[in-house]
Amino acid sequence: MSIKIVNNPPHRKLYLLKEQINSQMKQRILIVLVLSLLLIMPSASAGCVQVTKTTMEFECADAVFTLDYELDLLVKIYVMAFGSAKIVPEIEAQFVSFDKDDVTIKRLDYEQAVVVVKNVSYYNKGYYFHDSHKFGITIDKLVVDPPDRLPRTYLNTNSTQSLFYKDGAGLNNTLPANNSLLADF
Repeated sequence: MSIKIVNNPPHRKLYLLKEQINSQMKQRILIVLVLSLLLIMPSASAGCVQVTKTTMEFECADAVFTLDYELDLLVKIYVMAFGSAKIVPEIEAQFVSFDKDDVTIKRLDYEQAVVVVKNVSYYNKGYYFHDSHKFGITIDKLVVDPPDRLPRTYLNTNSTQSLFYKDGAGLNNTLPANNSLLADF
């Protein structure tokens, strides 16, 4: 009489083979999903930024715009994973009528962007004069905050209003003091 020791019965080998195939399929499905997200996201990012308020403050002849906005959930996840380069065109779309060389995005995070536009006003005899400028889109809420008077709010506008302000008032602490991210594009 002989005793045969069986370490791996045939059905055990079949089970291990099925587990390996399942694991490979899960990896392939995950790769396909990530690639799909990367391909779909650029087209889905159009219209993903809902600007709730734009604040315009002045520093001599320059204007500092603070855009408060909300991002769609998928876009927010995409920005966290791959950076904010996909939302930059929507931020820049507001400033398309300004000279491109004068527009600089200083800060960009998940809820706010700070954009400096050079030479929006001109100086004459102790005052800066700001002529009306058109935006690339209609802005739901524009708050214009001159350094020498109270802010004014304009609803559903596509341009700034003409105004003047005194020299020497300086920047109204425009750049956010919170821990917002530097532009990463």
